[in-house]
Amino acid sequence: MALTGYTRNGSCIDKNDDSGSHHICIDISSREEDFCTVTGQSDWCSSNLPCDAGNGMEGDDDEGCPIENWCVCQWAFASYISAAGGCDEIQEIQCDSVNLQALGAYSRLAGTSKDPNGEYAAALECIEYSCGVDSSSILELYPLPNHPIERAKYALYAGRVPLLFGTVFIGISAVLYRRMNKQEGRSDENVKEISNYTKVDD
Repeated sequence: MALTGYTRNGSCIDKNDDSGSHHICIDISSREEDFCTVTGQSDWCSSNLPCDAGNGMEGDDDEGCPIENWCVCQWAFASYISAAGGCDEIQEIQCDSVNLQALGAYSRLAGTSKDPNGEYAAALECIEYSCGVDSSSILELYPLPNHPIERAKYALYAGRVPLLFGTVFIGISAVLYRRMNKQEGRSDENVKEISNYTKVDD
């Protein structure tokens, strides 16, 4: 398939000079009526472009390769959903390649005066639904640029697991200590002091 990305490195990276913010990756080949047709753009979707040889390198096939997974403008993507008739009618989102910058932009604009038609709110909801993510949780715990959703999603769950087990361990320890102190006739003040000492900061 063709090599995608604003800088043609195979990734939907964020660049300051990319006014189109090409952060959303979709499979251009996944529906007969493609992104270009629905958004009224010129038919670049059926073009052959330099091939992806892997690791962000361009292949040497003179004929080029068809466009498949492609980084599209996040602003055009929002309009695309509306024009296509909803999230279920668009070409398949490649969640492992969508840049978190898109979630951040949609989150900031959704429901504001800059989103009068609700397109950004719909785009945010569509990505959350299609990729199985909660944007507010991911952006709070993993607010780094140039990272795909799936990596952030993994970091979100990976971070919660040790926190959960750590909280349970502290809770059980506190209960057992209270029981021991009651049996030994120690005061509640001592138990309270130990509980405060073992509390884990968030």
